Amino acid sequence: MSTLRAHWSLITHAMLRCAGFLVPCDQRNVWLQEWRSELWYVSRADSQEPDSVLASEKRAANFCMGAFQDAWYLRRDSRPAPQPFVRTSQSAMRCAAALFLITCVSCIASLLLPRVRSVMESLPYADPGHIVLIASAGFSSPELPSVRMRELRLWQSRTRQIFSEFAFYQPITRPIRLSSHYTPELRIAKATPNLFSLLGIRPAIAAMEHQSMPVLLVSENVWRKEFHGDPNLIGSTVEIGLHKAKLGGVVAKDQWRLPGVFDAWLLEPETATTISNSARGFVLGRLSVSASNRDLGGRWHMVAPQTDGDPGDYECVTLPEREGAPTHIYIFAVLLALLALPATTSLPLGEYPVQGSQMSWLLRLRRWVFLGVKFVLLLPAVYFTSLDFAHAFAVSLVTAQYIQLVLSFLMALFGFRWILKDQRRRCPVCLNTLTSPARVGEPSRNFLGWNGTELICSGGHGLLHVPELPTSWFATQRWLYLDASWSSIFLGSV
Repeated sequence: MSTLRAHWSLITHAMLRCAGFLVPCDQRNVWLQEWRSELWYVSRADSQEPDSVLASEKRAANFCMGAFQDAWYLRRDSRPAPQPFVRTSQSAMRCAAALFLITCVSCIASLLLPRVRSVMESLPYADPGHIVLIASAGFSSPELPSVRMRELRLWQSRTRQIFSEFAFYQPITRPIRLSSHYTPELRIAKATPNLFSLLGIRPAIAAMEHQSMPVLLVSENVWRKEFHGDPNLIGSTVEIGLHKAKLGGVVAKDQWRLPGVFDAWLLEPETATTISNSARGFVLGRLSVSASNRDLGGRWHMVAPQTDGDPGDYECVTLPEREGAPTHIYIFAVLLALLALPATTSLPLGEYPVQGSQMSWLLRLRRWVFLGVKFVLLLPAVYFTSLDFAHAFAVSLVTAQYIQLVLSFLMALFGFRWILKDQRRRCPVCLNTLTSPARVGEPSRNFLGWNGTELICSGGHGLLHVPELPTSWFATQRWLYLDASWSSIFLGSV
């Protein structure tokens, strides 16, 4: 009899042990102690009954079967209650959509505007890294004509180790006469015949070979407006002032990326010396292929002889360096705006207490993701918009670069300010814009009570307290979470 009772005791305790695996670990020991004590009382009560030992042990086993149900309910009730899903507010979605739309519009405008698109593309010249723009160091800007023709003719015989070829062009203004038709005053570049061959480009429908007369190349605008795009006029004789020239072809818009805005280019023949020694213009040089020239970099100073025998100081800039990639200007402006941002607005977003029971890590992460999305969408919008305004019009490259620098800095600075201000005025739970501002307190009681503005989330997630004057105990805005008991007075989460 005692042996049978011992076997049933092992079975019932094993059942409790198995049921205990369903109980959370931190509650398992206490739960087992309670059920073992209850089982002991059940066994003592059955031992006083006149029933057989087998019947009493069966009742104890049935009692232990209830432990499985109890353990299951305990495990289910111990799970944290799932937090209700909080949708992102419509105002946050509209904000991100508006920034995305601005970015797309500015990008499309950059692709549609010919001048802006050409700036974003690489230079159309052959090996532009070996083409150098030479300007006198005494001038305020390399975009102004600063080298005289007599200096170039002197260099052609003395700088073969550095430069293999030179080209020269001088800005002039003249009307063009074709038969009885006169054009208005046009901006013309009077150049040496190797100007376009040095650049490695060939104008469209050009007829320039073996010409004893100067060759006139016109821009696309002049070709359509003054010559009506008639290809039969190619090779005809035109008059430029008192001189005659052959109409040689058309220069595309994206083929001219050098200093000066021109309507036409007058290429003098090699045998002519119509460009006077005193003419002041722009000089291009193609670097010789040598190991020493590779170490010169994109910008350097050159000392070269002048006609009076004294050495002159000249600034040499390669064409890619002169272009000053718009991306470099943009990055510099954005970094400058980031440095100036703390001086124009406060950087902290406020005090938001960490309450795990009220706000999951996913909701906290969503708030920072929204902040990052605004920055990510703003930066390309600033880049493309500054390019559109800077390069959409026919201005010099230096002027366009200054315009891009100023616009990028201002748009980035005020854009960053707006992002921080917008983030401070949003609910950290649903990202909805806070509403119903109310003044609380009195200015004369800053040190006795709170004084400032109180805003509320229309979804009932909390209140934002913004101090009127920062104090030592209330230096920045604070967020106060509202628990579920407040939900009855709100229409519902946004």
